Amino acid sequence: MRTYLRHKIENVIDIKELIALEYLDFEGKYKNYEEKHAFWEICYVEEGVITLSLDGENTQLSAGELVFIAPDVVHSYTSEKGNQNRAFVVCFESFSVSMRSLASARFSLDEGQKKCIDLVIDESKNTFYMNSCDLLETVSNPNFGGAQAIILQLEYLILCLMRRLSAEDDSAIVFLRDDRFYADLVNVIIRYFSRHVNERITLDDVCSKVNYSRSFICKTFKEQTGETLFAYFNRMKIDEAKRLLAETELTVTNIAGRLGFSEVKYFCSLFKKLTGTTPVVYRERKGKKQ
Repeated sequence: MRTYLRHKIENVIDIKELIALEYLDFEGKYKNYEEKHAFWEICYVEEGVITLSLDGENTQLSAGELVFIAPDVVHSYTSEKGNQNRAFVVCFESFSVSMRSLASARFSLDEGQKKCIDLVIDESKNTFYMNSCDLLETVSNPNFGGAQAIILQLEYLILCLMRRLSAEDDSAIVFLRDDRFYADLVNVIIRYFSRHVNERITLDDVCSKVNYSRSFICKTFKEQTGETLFAYFNRMKIDEAKRLLAETELTVTNIAGRLGFSEVKYFCSLFKKLTGTTPVVYRERKGKKQ
């Protein structure tokens, strides 16, 4: 007989409650009152252009764009006269820590994501009376499981957008798998080093990137690579210096400056320590081989 093992599923995004569903047709010049509330709000522009004010700063949203409004952020909507503007707004409660990364995040949805939000809108129209001011009220013959379907589609859309955000170059958002946590954490740091090899980076910069303590990052990196953080980073810098010496005519001083070294003397000393020769001699040897 086959043995089945239970697998505990952790919900990264967990919507606890739907609070409001609004389908807004802006006719003519429109401005609503400023408000703030203790729950999340998503605004999706289906047609036209609207202006969103977040804590006093205005941003224009065009058709196909979606924005997240975090709890306790003052906001309002404006539309200009003469335009056909339509937007869908959903308010919900979620205490998931991962949601914090989406505060004021703005997305231009792809076709798959538009289909997802369209499903949310369709389920909403067939389950609740839209634009109910006080309490969501179900229609006389609601979709079976409509509220759950709305929440499931919303959670899926949010997960897709978070994945998309985390995949961007130098993203401020990083998601790590439990089974590869330590290796993936180190890989995130190494990619960060690689993108910023020409800059001066502090330990606090690394901590801000991955949101872990100095001691934990240093210990984990050393255990995974056998090197300290900045021994590894300096080696990356010297590898880049070797490339520049071989492929360009930049002076040693220029290369040192380009790689974030404030003193040429220190750069040359580090180069010799890691390569066994000086930058000048290294360039000469490379030139002869060519």
